[in-house]
Amino acid sequence: MRRSELTCSACGDCPKPSSTQFPGITGRKQEAFPGADWTCWPLLILPMHWHGRSPRRVTMSMAWPPGIGIIWRLWAWRTGLTSGGSWRAESPSRKDSRMPNPSTPSKRILFVDDEPCLLQGLQRMLHSQRRQWDLSFAKSGAEALALIETASFDVVVTDMRMPGMDGAALLERVRELRPGIIRIVLSGFFDMEAAVRAVPVAHQFLAKPCDPEKLRAAIDRACGCNDMLPDENTRRIVGAIGKLPALPRTCAALMRALEEPEVSLEEVGRIIEQDVGITAKVLQLVNSAFFGLLREITTVRMAVNYLGLETLKHLVLTAEIFRTFHPERNIPGFSLEEFQEHSRLAGQIAARLPASKAVSSSAVIAAVLHDAGKLVLASRLPQEFALMLRVSAKDRRPLHTVEPQIIGTGHAEIGGYLLGLWALPPPIVDAVCRHHRPEAGEGGLDVLAITHLADALAYEAAAISGNDHPGCSLFDEEYVSRLGVADQLPEWRELAAQLAKAPANL
Repeated sequence: MRRSELTCSACGDCPKPSSTQFPGITGRKQEAFPGADWTCWPLLILPMHWHGRSPRRVTMSMAWPPGIGIIWRLWAWRTGLTSGGSWRAESPSRKDSRMPNPSTPSKRILFVDDEPCLLQGLQRMLHSQRRQWDLSFAKSGAEALALIETASFDVVVTDMRMPGMDGAALLERVRELRPGIIRIVLSGFFDMEAAVRAVPVAHQFLAKPCDPEKLRAAIDRACGCNDMLPDENTRRIVGAIGKLPALPRTCAALMRALEEPEVSLEEVGRIIEQDVGITAKVLQLVNSAFFGLLREITTVRMAVNYLGLETLKHLVLTAEIFRTFHPERNIPGFSLEEFQEHSRLAGQIAARLPASKAVSSSAVIAAVLHDAGKLVLASRLPQEFALMLRVSAKDRRPLHTVEPQIIGTGHAEIGGYLLGLWALPPPIVDAVCRHHRPEAGEGGLDVLAITHLADALAYEAAAISGNDHPGCSLFDEEYVSRLGVADQLPEWRELAAQLAKAPANL
């Protein structure tokens, strides 16, 4: 076997050297090591003794010249060569779609694209991630589904335009087969038709060409959401969700407004702000690569201004980015109208608490969305949700203290996980996830602090106005004391009570 046919198990496809970098390496040896950043040159200068007769795998032992041992060990450490010094001998035209790794990676990522050169580019671009990610590549939707049926993956990243089965159809099948897989569209082709088909099935959207660091960050951040929701079964339930349920009267009001030829953006934004599900979906879309914005959008009014009325009409009336809430059975203790009212009130309170403009805009959205996980429970786990509400009312305990005992997690973590999958701005996701345990925060009136205060104040104001509730406080008194705002609570309680009495008109 010729050395020129060897490929390194550290990288799987040793990149091609240039004659300027390595003048002595030319001709057939270059053809055997394709690529751009060739790191395996020590193989050509070290004397080797080959053992074994297998055509697929050989082992090597070194006869070290003076001083070469140190050089070899440094290089082996740099490239991740295993201590056994094993290498895989293969033809340069190998058909294996998997990138081998020297150690067990933590995440398995599947990339799907019908352009082989793009897959090769991704493989080289993500070479440095080989110890963290186990990368697989498929050239079609059918090939991707075959891999998914035989192996488990954490993330699927697919192109949109592919012959046969396109990206939207593939992700729809992935959601049916493996709802816990994170689904990302990476495409250079985005139009309204693509948006209409991809919005219900994709968690995130990235545009080609994609900066390597941005791609790594998006995948790492999506995978990091698993820390919020360790239970895999719950992740499957939440991961299958494409849209949150919305209040029927809000849906009707929004549809009527969008059909009016003279409706203003301000009016449309005001209606959307009344509904948790629609707000979450609009923010997911406006912060995606569909619209190519260079900044994060953290207010509904700004989102509506960027999207425009025509885009909203397509997304709302055609793509149905929300669905009305029609539970199969009544859930005792839960009213969608009261839920939406509490979320609206929390958002209004958050807007009036003292904070910088940057903090306030994100805090208002976080306060509106803080209980989004309850919508997931009401629509996907209604029996468990009813049991938790019953125990909460009977024992006069906050719901978030009952939830972990019954389903192993809480509505805050479920909501944070879903919004994290949808790539909403991190401060909002963090505040939603931790609004019931702010002691983990860094202190100060940041987004998390405002969200916690607004939720607790709205909860108390609902009790004052006569709505049913377990009759307990949601304030973390130690945390409030640490913030140094305990003496301002009476003033804020009065403000919350006044806002609770004001009617909400659609």
